[in-house]
Amino acid sequence: MEEPKITVNTSMSKRDYEKFLFIATFRKNKFTIPILILMALIGGLFIGYDEGYFSIVRFFISWILMFIFTIVVLMFKIKRKNAQRVKTDKTGTFDSINTLKFYEDRIVMENRSIRSRGELRYDQFHALMESKEFFIFYFTANQASLIKKEDLKNIDEFKNFIYEKFRENYKAI
Repeated sequence: MEEPKITVNTSMSKRDYEKFLFIATFRKNKFTIPILILMALIGGLFIGYDEGYFSIVRFFISWILMFIFTIVVLMFKIKRKNAQRVKTDKTGTFDSINTLKFYEDRIVMENRSIRSRGELRYDQFHALMESKEFFIFYFTANQASLIKKEDLKNIDEFKNFIYEKFRENYKAI
């Protein structure tokens, strides 16, 4: 029987899930923050222009306040989504051990506590993203699995192996 090249045991805590939501919201797409800035800028222009007169001070203050307000609303939404997910988790997903076995052509994922097993070829993944704390394997544009870097025994070996498999779909964020 074929032996895996790399085996990783990892878990996702409730805090890890919240960090992932922040990453997915603010860092997954490099245009998110610029779009938020642009939307606040446009709103600031409308507020700064009043009855044929443009106030640069009112424009800058409203632009900054609108941007801050937008960020705060998004952060609140992320916190609420995390709390809702934690509250409704009946499967025991959080803090259970996920074992990922990396073979030459596929990944086998197992979780004994929820009696789950899956296998995917590397070309079936949507993308692989690397953040400061995680490797994020996207099955689809919206569904992902995390590996905490702190759970890796040899991060350089893992990174070299996985980069070769996901070269086309790899992104550092």
